[in-house]
Formats: sequence, C-alpha cells, structure tokens
Amino acid sequence: MKEKVKMKILKAKISHPNKEIFRISELNSVDNSNPLKELVDGEQLINPIEVILHLKSNKLRMGAQGIPYKEKRYSISKGSQRVEAAKKLGYTHIEGIIVND
Repeated sequence: MKEKVKMKILKAKISHPNKEIFRISELNSVDNSNPLKELVDGEQLINPIEVILHLKSNKLRMGAQGIPYKEKRYSISKGSQRVEAAKKLGYTHIEGIIVND
C-alpha cells in the first residue's frame, strides 16, 4: 500500500497574484548553493522564489559525452538559497512565481 506523504509548504509573506506552489523535488537548482541562513535561523520567507518553466522535448536529446539529456520542467531563476534552506528544514513544497527566461 502506498503511503501518503504530507505536504509541508514554505509560504512567502509577500502576496503575488501569480503565486503557485512548487514541489521542491521538481526544481533544478545550483548544486553548490548554500541554504539561506536567515530562513534556517527561523526567519520567515519574504518573497516567493522565481521559477523558469521549460518546454520538454518528446525527442531523446544527447548531452555531454553522449549521455542522454535529462529533461527538466522547472529551474530556479532566483531563490536557490531559499530552496536549499527549505530542504534543510524539511519542507516538501515552496511558493514561487513563473518568470520568463
């Protein structure tokens, strides 16, 4: 039987008409980004993160050294440190807005 995972959402204080909730596991971010200290220390998330929506190709594409390219749906434009802090604090989702690349 499949176990239900409870959503834990990091909500932004600032309201935005286009704010959405994103699953953190679906966001591609900079691997060497450090968690935002203020969030880890208990401060509130002020602004939603900014996310770029990518169109996925149905065709297999090859990356460096002939390795199949991993298609991504979302990448973070602004807020990688906020996402890393959310992960560290055990959040599964975070509020953000989609922006143009």
